[in-house]
Amino acid sequence: MYIRSAAPSQYKSFNKGMQQLLDEGTVQMLRARSDMGEGSPILAAVGQLQFDVVQSRLLNEYSAESTLEPLPYTIARWVTNGWEAVEKAEPLYNVFVAKDRWERPVLLFNNDWGLKNLMDKHPELELDPWAFAPDVE
Repeated sequence: MYIRSAAPSQYKSFNKGMQQLLDEGTVQMLRARSDMGEGSPILAAVGQLQFDVVQSRLLNEYSAESTLEPLPYTIARWVTNGWEAVEKAEPLYNVFVAKDRWERPVLLFNNDWGLKNLMDKHPELELDPWAFAPDVE
């Protein structure tokens, strides 16, 4: 789901709250591959409850109203062999190419068929259903 600040005057509080929630691991934040940070972030979560928690905490702890815009994607896969593998496999059809907050490639699919189709056509892509935060020193 895309998440946006509902009021421009609350943008600073919204960003502060989102950063805190991301640091806690409440949800994952993705962006479109070409987004340099100006677009609306995409929230990735296991279920609707996590989205509800994010909105509630933004409002109650940071006084920041937010709106969610549903997206058609139900499956995310991290490409563990990196952007070079994604670029070799392009063009990718029926796949949304995103990046996580550490700039790692994430592919979003509408359904299992889309994932299976990609895996059949591009077995060289190493896909994982999750990714851990990188070690930061």
